[in-house]
Amino acid sequence: MPGTSKMTRQLMLYRNICRTTFHGPEELMRRFGIGRRMLQRDLKDLRDAGVIRLELDKKQDNYVESKKDAAFDETAVGRHRQHLARLNRLATLMDKLERTDMEALFSYESEAEEYSWYLEAMEEDPETFPPEDLGDPPLMPPLEDIRASYYLLFPDSNERQRQRDFKALNDAGYHIYYDHRYRRIIFDDPWLYER
Repeated sequence: MPGTSKMTRQLMLYRNICRTTFHGPEELMRRFGIGRRMLQRDLKDLRDAGVIRLELDKKQDNYVESKKDAAFDETAVGRHRQHLARLNRLATLMDKLERTDMEALFSYESEAEEYSWYLEAMEEDPETFPPEDLGDPPLMPPLEDIRASYYLLFPDSNERQRQRDFKALNDAGYHIYYDHRYRRIIFDDPWLYER
């Protein structure tokens, strides 16, 4: 993954580990286009950030859950500590930030389009499209308040930090954007639909 930042690569690695059962070193190096030393450094950062607890099972050639608890490395200092704290915060967002129910939203948009089409057709030809067949307009599903969800998780954060965090999640493959039609931030997690 040339051109990918360290943070983006580590978040993508974290997402991959959380969503798969087999993640051996060879597979991860191939998938992320990195060498063994970089993989080891990335995994160490994820462990030191307190978000994973993996160890290499040499017989299976796979990283498996360690018996040790995941814990933030309190001995880290300076820029490295800042990096680990941000990595921890972003991984927490990946796990706990409310998602927009995209299936419900797409269903509503489809029903609203059909309703609008019927209204137009009814105006042009009320005999073929009688008003009594129109029914009630579709109800928009409730949309999660993604901004409020963020501040519930991190109440001491500010707006600039939230925007940077959302950009980092976008860089890692998530879709977080402001939708002007709904006047809401939409958090579409494409990885939820992967099987």
